[in-house]
Amino acid sequence: MLTSTEQASLLRRIADRTISAPQNSTHADFVINFDEWQWHQGVALFGIVRAYEITRDERYRRFVTAWVDRHLAKGSPAKSINTTAPLLAVAWLYGQTQDARYRTVGAEFAEWCLRCAPRLPDGTFEHSCTENRYPQQVWADTLFMGGIFLAKWGRLTGDPTLTAEAARQFVRHYDYLQDRETGLIRHGFSGLEQRPLGVLWGRGNGWFAAASLEVLGYLDDAQPERAIIRANLRRHLDAVVHTQGAAGAWHTVMDQPDTVPETSCTAAFAYALGGTAEAGIAGEHDGPCRERALSWLKQCVNERGDVTKSSGGTPVMPTAASYNAVPYAVTGFSQGLAMLALSRAPAGRPNAG
Repeated sequence: MLTSTEQASLLRRIADRTISAPQNSTHADFVINFDEWQWHQGVALFGIVRAYEITRDERYRRFVTAWVDRHLAKGSPAKSINTTAPLLAVAWLYGQTQDARYRTVGAEFAEWCLRCAPRLPDGTFEHSCTENRYPQQVWADTLFMGGIFLAKWGRLTGDPTLTAEAARQFVRHYDYLQDRETGLIRHGFSGLEQRPLGVLWGRGNGWFAAASLEVLGYLDDAQPERAIIRANLRRHLDAVVHTQGAAGAWHTVMDQPDTVPETSCTAAFAYALGGTAEAGIAGEHDGPCRERALSWLKQCVNERGDVTKSSGGTPVMPTAASYNAVPYAVTGFSQGLAMLALSRAPAGRPNAG
């Protein structure tokens, strides 16, 4: 079991490494790269924000502020579900400062999500990117990249339309993606072909678990979908805890233990499992599974602060072998998920900050 001191030390090591990453022209699917306004950076920034909230290290706050300000100075970012991920940091900055610049860009992205985001006929978000098209495809990634922001911004600005839309997206995504036999989720679903896509991908299930836990914090009991999201998440986590490997990690294809163990999904599950008691959905295996996951995570953080044994960027692919062939890489999003996992207090202790 990690002590609070060990957790804080690991958190700082990862955060320090992340904010000191050198400029790199390699695509952010495979390195820490803060050159673009994309989902990779959004996940990393979300982790750095949480590191700041725990440590109160002003370097982390300054890094997030400088990154957002530098990119906003270039003009309004291109809009897609994936490019909504950095709005998690923008929303945090707006809550801290009430700066009109942050409110403007937050309102623009919220309006885009409500009025312009590509959707399936029933209103479910298509997974949209600025560089590729995935017509009528539902992806697990969407909920983390866009769903959390909608709920957070709605709560922050007092707009119930946004929180209601976020809640509907979580319910619909689980309906489309769930594997009826296990409660886990597939990576994607084709609305055009009306069939599942991909496999029971570890990080995709991690995106779902972490995002679902996070969004519950922005929904009140009067939100009709809240009870459904809680039940869906509990069913999902019941399947998650039974697929954990003996060493503490989950595998990149969750029902195939011959695929590689994978740290980013393990971190995402540790984050979600650490919040179930607060959400009122604690299971008897949650705590022990989380502790084993954090022990794995500790072993996978090197002295420099790299989070190792995490797979690089992963699109929807046809076979388990394809997912298993994605190489390990040190990326902003794997660093971000690890920081989220370590931002949860040890069992029985409140979070600082």
